[in-house]
Amino acid sequence: MQYSDVKKLDIRRLRKPESLRFCVIDFETNGLWGADTEVIEFAAVKVANGELLTNVSALCAPSKPLSPFITRLTGIRDGMVIGKPRFEQYLDSLLEYIGDDIVVAHNAPFDIGILLDYCALAGIDFCPTALCTLTSARRVFPDFPNHKLATLAELFSLNDGRNHRALSDTMATARLLLLMLEYLKTGAF
Repeated sequence: MQYSDVKKLDIRRLRKPESLRFCVIDFETNGLWGADTEVIEFAAVKVANGELLTNVSALCAPSKPLSPFITRLTGIRDGMVIGKPRFEQYLDSLLEYIGDDIVVAHNAPFDIGILLDYCALAGIDFCPTALCTLTSARRVFPDFPNHKLATLAELFSLNDGRNHRALSDTMATARLLLLMLEYLKTGAF
């Protein structure tokens, strides 16, 4: 299963979004893309009835040391992931946590693509319905100078200022999702 195969939702066409359940995910990896890209941190948060519900997150051990670039980008150091379980050990419980919810990510092709790659390697058939908040923000706020999560999070005060950490980015993405849904319903922030 590839990201191109999943059903993608347009935020502007959601009917009764308050009745939908979302699971927002984010992965920090030891690289930007490729066969040797491994999850070093993940987080997920449930969103329903206009509220953030539960969340899960964990650091994960990669098979090789982290590059200086990844350490600068994420703040995650080798000492933080040594001895942690590999992401494969969390996969089943994360999929159970997601359940049938709409899977949401900022730049969904990357994050959902990572999840689908791990599922394929494990022989798990997982075909979520997806919503990308990056694409959604471009549609809802077309005049913004950019639609990076860090920019939107700062503009709307959506996070704690920590970028490229899975739980912080997941919470910011969930808040962005709720903000866009409210904006589409009322026309106000």
